[in-house]
Amino acid sequence: MKNILFVSPTGTLDNGAEISIFELQKQLKSQGFNVVNVTQASGDKPYIEAFEKAGIKNYMLNAVKWWWEDAPGPIQGTERELYHYYREHLNKIKKIVDEEKIDLIVTNSVNMFQGALVAAIKKIPHFWIIHEFPEGEFSYYLDKLDFINEYSTEIFAVQGRLQEKLQNLIPNRKIYGFYPYTQTTNENLREGDKTRLISVGRLTERKNQLELIEAFHRLDDPEVELVLIGNFDKDYKEKVVNFIKENKIKNITLAGPKAQPWSMVTDKDIFIGPSKMETFGLVYVEALLHGVPSIVSSNPGHLSAYDIFGFGQFYDSGNVNQLTKLISNTLNAFDLEKQKSLSVLKDIKAIYSVENAYQEVIKLLEVNYDLNNQSIRHLEKILTTNDNNSESFIAKAKYMIKNVLIKMRILR
Repeated sequence: MKNILFVSPTGTLDNGAEISIFELQKQLKSQGFNVVNVTQASGDKPYIEAFEKAGIKNYMLNAVKWWWEDAPGPIQGTERELYHYYREHLNKIKKIVDEEKIDLIVTNSVNMFQGALVAAIKKIPHFWIIHEFPEGEFSYYLDKLDFINEYSTEIFAVQGRLQEKLQNLIPNRKIYGFYPYTQTTNENLREGDKTRLISVGRLTERKNQLELIEAFHRLDDPEVELVLIGNFDKDYKEKVVNFIKENKIKNITLAGPKAQPWSMVTDKDIFIGPSKMETFGLVYVEALLHGVPSIVSSNPGHLSAYDIFGFGQFYDSGNVNQLTKLISNTLNAFDLEKQKSLSVLKDIKAIYSVENAYQEVIKLLEVNYDLNNQSIRHLEKILTTNDNNSESFIAKAKYMIKNVLIKMRILR
């Protein structure tokens, strides 16, 4: 069986891309593949412990930025330091490929390039798994599609709208499909004594919880509670809190991050997903798998999930009045909506498995590709050699201090 290296985007298990690929990694390991993971040094203990428990070797590399320079997220250093660490990443990943005898590299996000370059240098196949729509904060990668096309043996995109979009943008090759997978427990939801509105996900502009809060405010029903479960972006949380205070809205709970968010959900709850943009809508799928009546925005990711599972209620993203009315109707007909959700549960669970989600990836992992040499190999030393072995004491000291500072920034 092949030795496969996954390049992962965040080093945390708080996002669909990481959660989903971890399930694939465990599945491949159970089939006899040797799976290795490399990501940025996040310091995230649950992530580290999850890989240890699964028996998957996990390398975590320091970075001033792990993603493309113009991808979302800050650069925690100077331009020179950024490029220094990029070269270090390439060098260390190249060594991992040699030491682990890697046969194939999988990059699990459009946001990293390191795996693509190392695969080209080492003349091994490279699979690029793309979760992100080239819109909004991710529109930057439209300009990189030539690189993505040239440095991918195969490209996979989330089944549905994203796959169709990338196929149109890269018409000279087949874009394969997959859909994100998360493992859910078979435990029943705890019993509730009243119907609540629930939204699970990080408080961010993209997740768009303010739209839900505004709809809740217009609903003006003192008997109904809104619970927002998840971590937060500081600036966006401040917006949310200010809006609640300014409008004197009651019965809203910001529950914060929970290791098991669905343990807070009861059999009387309604799930609301107001995201401006999703690639697939993993939390929406989780709600369906728990038999929770769901109302979600009509973004491409939610629509892609609907194409597979065929269940859920939609409102036009940005239409607060429509959302308010849909919530009101669902509250009034809750017993009927709950019955509908439970009636399709068996069929949804039959469709949703890691084997089905990644069937095209798994199939192509078995292919033995006959690759041509790529000209980038002539620049291997330029791309992977740094001056951190300089004889200068000051240079060595700065290099060591920088590593410590990066860890502190990430861990604190």
